[in-house]
Amino acid sequence: MHEQSRDNIVEKLTVKRSKEILNDEVKMSILNMLNRQGPVSFGDIIRELGISQQTGTNHILELKLLGLIDKFVDPPNYNINPDRFALLMKQKR
Repeated sequence: MHEQSRDNIVEKLTVKRSKEILNDEVKMSILNMLNRQGPVSFGDIIRELGISQQTGTNHILELKLLGLIDKFVDPPNYNINPDRFALLMKQKR
C-alpha cells in the first residue's frame, strides 16, 4: 500500500475514533504523559498510571495503530506523534 494512502486512512480513522479516545481516561493519560514528558518506557507508563501490563499493552497498541504514538527501539520508548495528537485535540473543540 502506498504510504500516502496509508496515512490518509490512519488520519480518517483517528478522526472517526476521536470521541472514543478523548473520553477514554487511560488513553488520554498515556497521550498527555507522552506529550508532557517526551519519550517514556512502557514500564514507566504503567507504573505512573497504575495500570496492569495487559491494560497498558492494549491501549498502547491501539494508539500505535492509530498513529498517535510511535515506538523507538533503542532505547525502547514510546513518544507522541505531534501531528496526530494535534489532529485529535482539534476534535475536542
